[in-house]
Amino acid sequence: MLPAAAFSLLLAAPENVGWLAAMETQARGRTEPATEGSAGVGELDLRGQLGLSTQGPDGSAALTWSPTLLLRRAAFGAPAGSGNASRQAGRLELQTRLAPTTRLASRMLVDWGLTDFSPLSGQVTTTPASTLLPSQRFVRTLGLEMMLDLTHAFSPRTRLSVSGGVQRSGGEGHDAVTVYPFQVGPQATASLAWAADRVNSITLTASGSESRFSIGTTSVLSNLEAGWTLRALPHLLFDASAGLTGVYSFGQGASSSGVYGAGAVGAAWDLPVRTVRTSLRLRLLPGLDPFTALASQTLRAEGAVEWTQGRLRLGVTVAQGHVVSGAGAGANELRLETRASWRAARGFDLYGGMSAAWTNQLPFAGWQAQALLGLRWADRGSL
Repeated sequence: MLPAAAFSLLLAAPENVGWLAAMETQARGRTEPATEGSAGVGELDLRGQLGLSTQGPDGSAALTWSPTLLLRRAAFGAPAGSGNASRQAGRLELQTRLAPTTRLASRMLVDWGLTDFSPLSGQVTTTPASTLLPSQRFVRTLGLEMMLDLTHAFSPRTRLSVSGGVQRSGGEGHDAVTVYPFQVGPQATASLAWAADRVNSITLTASGSESRFSIGTTSVLSNLEAGWTLRALPHLLFDASAGLTGVYSFGQGASSSGVYGAGAVGAAWDLPVRTVRTSLRLRLLPGLDPFTALASQTLRAEGAVEWTQGRLRLGVTVAQGHVVSGAGAGANELRLETRASWRAARGFDLYGGMSAAWTNQLPFAGWQAQALLGLRWADRGSL
């Protein structure tokens, strides 16, 4: 399917076709909880990316393919989920201009293979409103998403965005579905953004979705939220949002419903010399527990500091999530990460880092830690 789409993109291109390519190799050693005590694992993570794109006066198209391969060997103990893992992802984006201030875009996402649910993986594998994890580290998953986005600018300060489509996520195959149920259904979002002046902007967002789960439950989620962004100083940005989320779940002879508060507050600061960036964000996220299809409310806190000097970049991030109510209440996770990267040459980056994570969920309960060293290369051009 993706090679055919790439060939069609080349034939239909009105102008030169651009390309991008990237490769990344990451070697890491980690300790993680095991059935008895702890285990040590050595891993080699290989990632690639190939893309084609074209852009004309009235539209653009882009196709990206991203394969990954994870090679694992146990150093000591009996780690969970031993063996290698591979994953594929593809993305096709099309955009056209219907009028001078109106654009229509479509995107199709495909993601399949073994997904790593380890707290150290850093992969976004479940919904942002849930910190719950499956009962095993690797699960074969299939993700599909097809969306249409319409954007219209009423004026330089007012913009309306409407999107709708269908999505499928969760396990693939009988064994995987018993661990991570799949869900499928439509979703839609409408957002109105207004820049009141040079420092204030307001956004109103309404969204809704219906998810039919393989466990025989259907859940309907609707959300209404207002957001405010303030550019207090040239290098200081504040944002805040508040809203309500309604969840209704039914199936298997039972039903439940509830209304939950949603909100966020955050700040980002860039020093005038533009070498230090800091950010802090606190979010209250209602949503659906991907394992039970019931409502869940999660409180997440995230902070980051990044320092750049020439070719050198250093960073520290901290993130914590806690399920405060609903399905999985009491589930908790904490992740700490330090990293450093060096621009060795054009297109080449050397990087390293250390990270640690803690959760109270089985089978990952306890602390995990890892150290890593990697090499990243990326380049682009035109055919």
